[in-house]
Amino acid sequence: MRKDQETAPLTAQQLAPGAKIIQFARKTKACQRAGKIVDPLRRQEDEDEHRRTLQNLAAAVIIVALIAAGFWLIEHLRTSARIEACLEAGHRNCLPTLEQAR
Repeated sequence: MRKDQETAPLTAQQLAPGAKIIQFARKTKACQRAGKIVDPLRRQEDEDEHRRTLQNLAAAVIIVALIAAGFWLIEHLRTSARIEACLEAGHRNCLPTLEQAR
């Protein structure tokens, strides 16, 4: 059947004469942007959890930096102690070369 031969759809008044028909308006973009309602306590708990997560991450980064600095310092002190022991023993060439440091 072609489009121009189709019958027009029946209106609500033709389907149910005397019935009370309520028209629902479509939601506008402003209503859709508002989002769903969130419990204020739940939102505050989520913000607190996010802040605690960031604080824990910052603390972990600081701890890793302190550990790395400690290893560097210990290695530097060992090298200095070796050079000092070499000098006390009376050796002449006590500075480590690049090949020896590796």
